[in-house]
Amino acid sequence: MPVSTVASESAFSTGGRVLDPFLSSLSPSMVETLVCTQNWLLSTIPIYLRQAVDKVEEHERGNLM
Repeated sequence: MPVSTVASESAFSTGGRVLDPFLSSLSPSMVETLVCTQNWLLSTIPIYLRQAVDKVEEHERGNLM
């Protein structure tokens, strides 16, 4: 099984990334979703998913009216 090592700063950093055709086809909303999800996953502060989803849905309803 091949194994490689990468510095943790490089593995988890979003800076300096080059976007390939797939990644550049993502909508701005999806990019924001992915970045927020990464931040939540790496956070040391507990996340209450149901409350977070409720807030997002409430925000979206407000923007649609």
